[in-house]
This record gives sequence, structure tokens and C-alpha cells, in this order.
Amino acid sequence: MMRSSMTAVVVEEPTGRCAVELQTAMVAIMVLLLAWTPAASGARILAVFPYNGHSHFAMVEPLMVALSERGHHVTVISPFPRRKDSGGVRQYVDVDVSDTLPPVISQLNVTEEFEYLVDPVTGLRDLCRMNHRVCETTFEHPLVRALINEPLKFDVVFTEAFSTDCFSAFAHAYDAPLVSIRTSDYPPQLNQRVANPQNPAYLVNHLLTYTSHCMSFFQRVANALATHFGAVGYHAFSDGPSTELVRRHFGPSTPPVPEIARQRTALVLVNAHHSLTQPRPTVPNAVEVGGLHIAQSAELENAINEWSDYCDLCDQGVIYVSFGSLLKGSSFPLQFTTAFVQAFEALPYCVLWKYEGELMSKRIKVSKWMPQQQILSHRNVKAFITHGGLMGVMEAVHFAVPMIGIPVFGDQQSNVANCVAKGIAIGLDHQHITVEKLIKSILAVVKDSKYKSKASELSVRFRDRPSSALETAVFWTEYVIRHGNATNTASLAINLDIYQYFLLDVVGVGLSILVFLFYIVFQIKKCIR
Repeated sequence: MMRSSMTAVVVEEPTGRCAVELQTAMVAIMVLLLAWTPAASGARILAVFPYNGHSHFAMVEPLMVALSERGHHVTVISPFPRRKDSGGVRQYVDVDVSDTLPPVISQLNVTEEFEYLVDPVTGLRDLCRMNHRVCETTFEHPLVRALINEPLKFDVVFTEAFSTDCFSAFAHAYDAPLVSIRTSDYPPQLNQRVANPQNPAYLVNHLLTYTSHCMSFFQRVANALATHFGAVGYHAFSDGPSTELVRRHFGPSTPPVPEIARQRTALVLVNAHHSLTQPRPTVPNAVEVGGLHIAQSAELENAINEWSDYCDLCDQGVIYVSFGSLLKGSSFPLQFTTAFVQAFEALPYCVLWKYEGELMSKRIKVSKWMPQQQILSHRNVKAFITHGGLMGVMEAVHFAVPMIGIPVFGDQQSNVANCVAKGIAIGLDHQHITVEKLIKSILAVVKDSKYKSKASELSVRFRDRPSSALETAVFWTEYVIRHGNATNTASLAINLDIYQYFLLDVVGVGLSILVFLFYIVFQIKKCIR
């Protein structure tokens, strides 16, 4: 669990009032033009993704671009506006909130933030508070206020299902169906929201490391507590504050946030796939699109630059190291970094390391940014040393690259444990890294053919689908657009009270009848005697 002081939210005051007002006016005009475009030329889509962790937006952007290329009018609220050189997508409008929610790229300090573990309750509370600040900052942004105050029309609203449903208020305001994207596996609160079965007897909580087919009694106890109390904690820490916040911005008559999310949700796109994450029963409007962010092979093969040239020259093999877009690699303790350098110096492989500082080693090529998918797709890459973020894990699985997982926080531990159980990775503790452990692990993953063999088998199953993850997401989005609020895919269980869902009333009546029958039999016997 994450350290209580951790925050991925950086709020800054905008500079230059005139510039901000001009930007507000220009974006408002573009949004108004899109909103008033005749519906025959495509649906009007509002995507609200202001969380400033880039790995979250990495799953969202390909879908938004694909929808805009299919003729839909897409308005995206985020701190990640598309680059000017990324190719013009005529019907994609950025509502850029990076002036108050600047992107958090390689800023989380490992030594300061994750030195100590905190209890799950504190971790969940802090995560909900962090996202509440994102909600508040976003709603107060002048560009977003313009969207809230203008009587526009959107046919569907996208949000992220991540520790708050505050942005579902846009779906209520525009009387539009809600589509939510979940960038990791199913959490208890999302299952509860769409009435997905979540029996803790066999469905493991997304933050736990249990991977066996049969959990022990104590594991089932822990899993049941994590599942049910996780949903209760989410309601306590997120739903109440979120409702208060949206009523302040959208009006006092706005329904409670959990009610909006439950009644408006037409579709949930989840970053999962049964080959990698645990197989589970799902309701019709919960669709797995694991690997949505992974580029097509042709795009990667056609990319020729210094990274592909470097890998081409390393016939002995390349080890790729990255701890994701949030963690600052250079913030690991000195002994951690030293152990890595010494291990790489003792091995014959080339090394690519996404690292913010400098490393005195001719064997290691470092950079603050690297094209991860392009590197992992290269034939000479032998192993991926990763923190276990789900995006990177799915990329490694897609390209059949064995891993050494060194988790730090969040769902990374469970992701790594899952990969270890499937035989495609070795797991290490980031607080107990040594040169010997690294050398042994790297040699095992590279030299022992079982890791590559298992990775290749899993890659085939992960890729084997009737349509790609992106095509699946586009189809179900357009299904919602075509049918609106009448999609009829939501489970009827979302409207049941807890006693109805678990048949407690039926069980109670049955037990009462049974007790009454026993009583009658007892009385008859008593009379006979």
C-alpha cells in the first residue's frame, strides 16, 4: 500500500490572466462549434480525464483519437493536450487543464514516499482525498466552468473509474449515458456499481497477491475483508465528499454521485484480459479491453530512430529498465542504483534505462524518456526490469518479453505476483536489492528458456481475440451512441438492496418456516406422549 504522504496531484495557479482568458474564449468557441454541429456528422463526445498521471491517460488517448477519426466530435478535458506535430485530428478538441494540474512525470520520490508501509484504510483515504482535489481543481478551471455553465449537448460522457465518480455529474447535466474507463483490474467499488459478481471465495481483490486456484481459509478471510470493507471505505471516503462537491458546482438538486454513476453507467471498459488477469463472470456492460493502448505492429516496425539502431547493434541482447512514468528512477536509494550498475557491468548485455540522472557506465544508455513499446517489440530485447505497472506488464506480455518485477506501490505487487505465478517473471523486493540477486535473476530470465517459452505462450493467448482491444472499445462506444440511455445492458441487480441481492429476506422467511415446522412437530410429539 502507498505511503500516506504520497500525492500525484500538483496544483498551480495560472499565470497571465489575459492569456488564460484568451485561451478560455478560444477553447469555448471551438467546443461550442462542435456542440452545435449537426448530429448526422457524428456523435458529440465529452471525455473528462484530468488525473495528471500519464499512464492513466495513455489508455484513453488512442480511443479518443480513433473515435474522432471515425467522424465523432470529441472534446477531451485533460492535462495532456495533443502535440502539434502529432498529426491533425480535425474533430478532437483539447480542454487543457495543465496550467493547474501539470503532468506528474517522473516526480514521485521513492525514498521519501514509499519508505514505510501504511495501513490499507489510510492508503484508501489518502487516494480518495487526492482524487477529490483533482475534482475540485478541475471544476474550478475557467475552461471547465465554461462547459458546466453553457447549455451544450453531448451524446455520451467518458470518465475514469478511479477513486471518485465526481465527473459522472457531467452525464447527469447533459442527460447522457456514461462510459467509464478503468485503467487497472476490477476494484470492489466498480463491481458494486455495475453489479458485477465479486464472490471473495474465488475472486481475488485487485490489490492482493493471492494467485493460487484455491485460497487458504485465512487468505479467504483477508480477501473477504479487503473486498467488502474496500467498498464500504470507498463509499465513506469518496461518495460523500464527491456529492457535496458536485452539488456546489452543478446545483443543489444534483442527485448523489453514487446514484448518478449507478443509473447513468451504460458501459465500463476495463484494462483486463482473462489470459493475464483472473477470469471472472461479468455483466454485459463491463467489457475487457486489456492492451487498448498498445500500438499496431506496423506502426512500431516502421519507426526508425536511435533506439531501434541501438538495439540492432546489440546482438548479445538488451536489458530494458523502466519504473514507469510516475516514479522518479533517480530517487531510489544510492545502494539500489549502485547494485544495478555493478550488476550490469558484470553482465555482457546492453542496457537501456529510463533514468533522470547520469550513470557512469559505458554499458548503460540512459534517457528521461524512451519509446517503451518500440523497445519491447525489438527482437534483441531479452528482459524487462519493471515496477509492475499494468500498462507495462501488458506490453511485455504482448511482445513476449520475460520480466523481473520490482513493485513499489498500488496494484504493482499483485501484478508482479500474477506474472510470477504464470512463469513469465521473477519478483524482487525493492528494499532488499543486491548485486547478487540482480545478476542471478537476469541470468535466469535470459538463459532459462522456460521464461521465454511461457511468455510466448501467454502472448499468443493475449493477442488471440475476435477483434483488437481498440476495435472492441470503439464498437461498444458506438453501440452506446446508437442506443443512448436505452442500451439495456445494465444488470437489474444494481437496483436491489443488499438484503434482496443476497436473498436475506428469502433465507429469513425460509428459516422462520423451518423453525415453525420444528415447533409444530415438537408440540405434536409432546401431545402424543
